[in-house]
Amino acid sequence: DSGLREILRLMGPGTLAGAAVQINLLVNMVLATGQGTGAVSWLGYAFRVMYLPIGLFGVSIAAAALPTVSRHAAHDDFIGMRSTVSRALRLMLMLNVPATVGLITLSDPIVGLIFERGSFTAADTTATAAALLFYSPGLIGYSAVRIAVPAFYALGNSLTPAFVSMASVLLNIVLNLILVNVIGYRGLALGASIAALVNAVTLLVLLGRRLDGLDFRRLLTAFIKVVCASLIMGLAVATSHEWLVANWGVETFLSRLGAVGVSIVVGVLVFVSSARLLRVRELDQARDHLLAKLSRS
Repeated sequence: DSGLREILRLMGPGTLAGAAVQINLLVNMVLATGQGTGAVSWLGYAFRVMYLPIGLFGVSIAAAALPTVSRHAAHDDFIGMRSTVSRALRLMLMLNVPATVGLITLSDPIVGLIFERGSFTAADTTATAAALLFYSPGLIGYSAVRIAVPAFYALGNSLTPAFVSMASVLLNIVLNLILVNVIGYRGLALGASIAALVNAVTLLVLLGRRLDGLDFRRLLTAFIKVVCASLIMGLAVATSHEWLVANWGVETFLSRLGAVGVSIVVGVLVFVSSARLLRVRELDQARDHLLAKLSRS
C-alpha cells in the first residue's frame, strides 16, 4: 500500500529525530560516571523533574496542534499551517517559560520535597538541584522541538529534523567534553540545554523558511512579555518561600509540602496578574488548554 510505504519512509529518519533527547541523556550518563559517586543519579533525578513540564505542556500542545497542522499541509494551506504552528509555540512559551523560572527558583525545595528521605541526603538534594538549575533552560528547547518536528513530517519531510537532531547530538557531545572540565557534572546538564535550544532554533528557522515565516515578530513580542511576567513571578516565589521557611520551618514533609505548595500558588497568581497587566493575549488560551486537560483527566 502506498500509504504504508510513505509511513515507513518517514519513520526511519523520524526515529533518529525523536531519539536526540535519549541519546543526549545517554551521553550525559556515560560522561557522568567519571564525575564521582552520585553524579549519574543527580543528573538522572534532575532530568526527570525537568521533563515533567514537557510531558504536561510541550507534548500535549504538540499533540493538539498536529491534526490541524496535518490538515493544512494536506491542502497546501501554508498560511493556515503557519498560523497554527505560531499559535502552538506562543502557547508553549506561555506555559513553559514560567515553568522554567519556577524550576530555577524552587530547584532546591522541589528536589528536597520529592526525593530527600532515606539514603537521599541533604547533600544529594543540593547536588541534584544544581543539575536541575542547568537543565531547566533546555525545557523550552525540548518543547519547541516537539512542535516543530511533526510540522516537518506533515510536509512529508523527515530528513531535515533527522539531520538537525544528529547535529544537536554532536554539539551536545562537544559541549559536554568542554563544560565537564569547567563545572563538572553540572556542565553536562548545561551542554544538554544549550544543544536543545540550538536544535529548536535551527528547526524553527528552517520551518519558517518553508512556510514563508512563523510570525516571528509576534512570537518575540509574546516571549518578551512572558519573560517579564515570569521574572516578576520568580521574585514573588523566592520571597514567599523564604518567608514561609523563616516562619514555618521545613523540618517535616508536610511543612515542606506547604511551603512549596503555597509558593507555587503565589507564583501562579502573580504571573497571571502580571500577564494581564502586560496584555499577554495567550493567557486565556493557556487557561482553556489547562482546563481542557483537567476535564479530560
